[in-house]
Amino acid sequence: MTTATMTTTWMVELRYEEDADLTRATASMRLPSGRLLTAEGQARRNPVDRPRASIGEEMAGARALSGLAHRLLEAAADEVETNVHGGDPAV
Repeated sequence: MTTATMTTTWMVELRYEEDADLTRATASMRLPSGRLLTAEGQARRNPVDRPRASIGEEMAGARALSGLAHRLLEAAADEVETNVHGGDPAV
């Protein structure tokens, strides 16, 4: 007995905006249905810390990705609800 394997790739984009003390990140991804999900995160440098852009990017990016994960869970729950109540199960 063989089992078919399917591989799917979803791309996530992270965009950053920074100034001396604040880094903002926006995470976005488009679902196969065409729906666009986005979330934002930010990180603020403590004035006593030395400036290191990579730390702000990592913190803001992680927060944006966490928000995106929550939005993806909400989208999946919406799909389940639609499927259970007579929506198109093939979508």
